[in-house]
Amino acid sequence: GIMIVGPSGVGKSSALRTLMKGLEEEDGVKGELYMIDPKAIDKEALYGVLDGTTLEWTDGIFTSLLRTIIANQRGEADRRHWIVFDGDVDPEWAENLNSVLD
Repeated sequence: GIMIVGPSGVGKSSALRTLMKGLEEEDGVKGELYMIDPKAIDKEALYGVLDGTTLEWTDGIFTSLLRTIIANQRGEADRRHWIVFDGDVDPEWAENLNSVLD
């Protein structure tokens, strides 16, 4: 993964969209950009949660999105997918993201 950091309003999101559009024009692979504000929801809603009693896993927004992309039911494998956590960098969600991706 990569990080683009800077104050609000300096063009980080515009730079991402421009890069994606440029890549689409270069290699013909359509890009999908998913924006998630990780501070707007708690970590269980973001990543998912394991019920301690039933040991049943419930996906969060991020893990559900990953499963949808991997399932390839609507041709997702033919597109480029960028999942963007758009918000202030927080050590807790960054560490949780590292754990999910491991």
